[in-house]
Amino acid sequence: MPLPSPNALKALIQSDRNLDGAKLATRIILGRLRIEVRNNPALIDAKVAELIEFTRANAFAADDLANI
Repeated sequence: MPLPSPNALKALIQSDRNLDGAKLATRIILGRLRIEVRNNPALIDAKVAELIEFTRANAFAADDLANI
């Protein structure tokens, strides 16, 4: 599946959406990114870029993100 847009990823990081359907690695990185952005909202663009890099290195993550 294609990766969601950067705006969709930004919304996902800033949301409290349930991650139960995602693989453990995806849940862990999203949980960490959410905490980091809550503590410092100015980091959101860097964290979206980090999530995009994670999905490039782990093909399953794009499917996870598309289905959350």
